[in-house]
Amino acid sequence: MEFSPELFDEVSEMFKDHRGYIEKGDLLEIYKLIDCQVIFVRKGLEVIASGKLNTYKTSPQDTGFTSYIAFKYKGKIINLLNVHGKARPGTKFDTPVRLKQSENIINFVASREGIKIIGGDFNLNPNTKSVEMFEEAGYRNLIKDYKITSTRNRVSWENFKSTPGFEKQHFADYAFVSPEVKVKSFEVPYTEASDHLPLILDFEV
Repeated sequence: MEFSPELFDEVSEMFKDHRGYIEKGDLLEIYKLIDCQVIFVRKGLEVIASGKLNTYKTSPQDTGFTSYIAFKYKGKIINLLNVHGKARPGTKFDTPVRLKQSENIINFVASREGIKIIGGDFNLNPNTKSVEMFEEAGYRNLIKDYKITSTRNRVSWENFKSTPGFEKQHFADYAFVSPEVKVKSFEVPYTEASDHLPLILDFEV
């Protein structure tokens, strides 16, 4: 999840039975806040690694990265990645930087032992090579497999409708899982708590 440091402190107080892992990026000038990502893990799970992967050169107008955590569950290692992909240009089509970003993420998880779950705001359209690369690497694209029709909402469209060249976009967020993940359910319920819809995955390993 994308967070501010202040929100992290507030939510951590609410999630007493979880531990939050926060990674900080650069100042995002448009919102006047530090770009942060958070993963909450239930206490009792053995976390063996956490950190962040810089996937492209950031700027005050376009900052993001991939945070990750690895933990053990039933003797297996699960790698969970939270992606905030390159936002510019806002058309969300392929660019050399976005193609390299996908390559960087795929190569990173390939070097890690265990099960992989990769999700978040990729800032990509579905019919891009940058998305297809994950499928070619053997990951299930749950947005595609579950025929999800949108990961955005009215908040997003209202916020950006005055932007030059605005077009109503229905996709930005994805969830990719390695073949060992037994998906019990996957849904993207409509809510306006954010300009992105939540991705809810229930799985077995």
